[in-house]
Amino acid sequence: MKRPLSAIIKEMAFTVLRRPEAPPSSEAAHAALLLAHIAWNRRSDSQTPDYRSMLREFETSNPSLWDELKSSDPDELIAELGAYRALHHPNDRRYLVVCGMRGDKVHVEWV
Repeated sequence: MKRPLSAIIKEMAFTVLRRPEAPPSSEAAHAALLLAHIAWNRRSDSQTPDYRSMLREFETSNPSLWDELKSSDPDELIAELGAYRALHHPNDRRYLVVCGMRGDKVHVEWV
């Protein structure tokens, strides 16, 4: 049986945090989750939605957002997350439709 996709995406997202063992700010957690969502779908989706405006909103709420992530380059983080998916979940064909977070719980919907 496949692991819940919500657990996989949360695990992926935490790999791009500078200190995955420390609780991230809400904005950093949401940004990492957004980037993991983009990276997960990028393999099967030729068009990437505009995620930069969402990242700007997170950054407005928390100007030190990028200090909590491994890089301030979202494309670099997405590439790292894509490599993680390719290595750990190469045959998982689920496509993320919705990905969000409330508290420390990750919710995903997929097809």
